[in-house]
Amino acid sequence: MKILLGSKNPSKRKSLELALKELGIEEYEIVCYGVSSLVNERPIGYEIIRGADNRNQGLKRVAKQEQITYDYLCSIEGGYTVDENGLPFIVTYCIVEDSNGKKSTGKSLGLRLTKEMFDYVKSGKSLNKLIEEIVGGENNKQNGGITAYLTNNLLSREKVDKDAVISSFASFIFSEKRKELNEKVKAKKISST
Repeated sequence: MKILLGSKNPSKRKSLELALKELGIEEYEIVCYGVSSLVNERPIGYEIIRGADNRNQGLKRVAKQEQITYDYLCSIEGGYTVDENGLPFIVTYCIVEDSNGKKSTGKSLGLRLTKEMFDYVKSGKSLNKLIEEIVGGENNKQNGGITAYLTNNLLSREKVDKDAVISSFASFIFSEKRKELNEKVKAKKISST
């Protein structure tokens, strides 16, 4: 299985590797390309999904220009969102697209932020930079990320992003389960009318 990944960020590659391992996929090749998300550096709301899709579109252009064959495109985009109750979260979305153009979107769990943190991000500032000031490190975004800091390393960016990757690959890898449940739902709807 050949997968083109829409980032050269080592954290995103590690997330994909962890996901493939949990999915039981042992034979794979990952090729990373630094394609742009074409959204804000700290995307909010729908920008997250749009950023992941834009990365996949960039991967398609690279594949066409360089005549690269692949089985899947995979792009991971983290950002900030507000739920239906107005609570802010940091989340990750992943879009996987097969070589026939079929897409599947996955989402990670959300880690709750305070209103002050979210307002700080909305003003264009970086929580990762603040964390670097607190811990005295660099490249927090490519290491454990905000998630690792806020959970005292119980969770990491790679672990959370991995779940978004698994949920996006699930409709391809476990397509029979999806089909079986969908058929059961259709049958129940028909029998109840």
